[in-house]
Amino acid sequence: MKKYIITIIAALCGGISVCTAQSYWPNQTVQEMTGQRKPVSDYAPAKGAVLFVFWKTCCPNNITMIDELEAVWEQYHNDTAPITIVLVSVDDQRSASRVRPIVSSECWPWPVIMDRNGDLARTYQVIMPPQWVAADKHGRVIYRSKVTNGELDSAIYFEELVNTLKSNN
Repeated sequence: MKKYIITIIAALCGGISVCTAQSYWPNQTVQEMTGQRKPVSDYAPAKGAVLFVFWKTCCPNNITMIDELEAVWEQYHNDTAPITIVLVSVDDQRSASRVRPIVSSECWPWPVIMDRNGDLARTYQVIMPPQWVAADKHGRVIYRSKVTNGELDSAIYFEELVNTLKSNN
């Protein structure tokens, strides 16, 4: 009986240690604009957060928001907790051909994921772009926002994300 109880306790303790190292990254593979396929967990930062920026080419406000995000990011990224940005195009099969020319002309410095079927957007409960979702190194969503007003929103929301990261560390 004693061995049985010790075995159960050991099993429970082992289960607890497994739970503390749990990954919250979705078990999905995504395709970058370059054609390379990789798991979403490959975007996990060593520290800080990854900011997924969901956008669509048909809306000029989405493109303006990314331009303004770039300006804000350049101002903050050296001073703050590390934030990696990944653009997620939610353009469907009909409009996906517009992504590469826009990204090339804008010269955005971040990787671009093609979410043609909206799988990643559904996973992160993004209904209408532009929307930001930030995840920590374990894949837990730590921040989300619906960006609606260009530069003002980009600066405010980015600062909120920075403050969230600072308070989590």
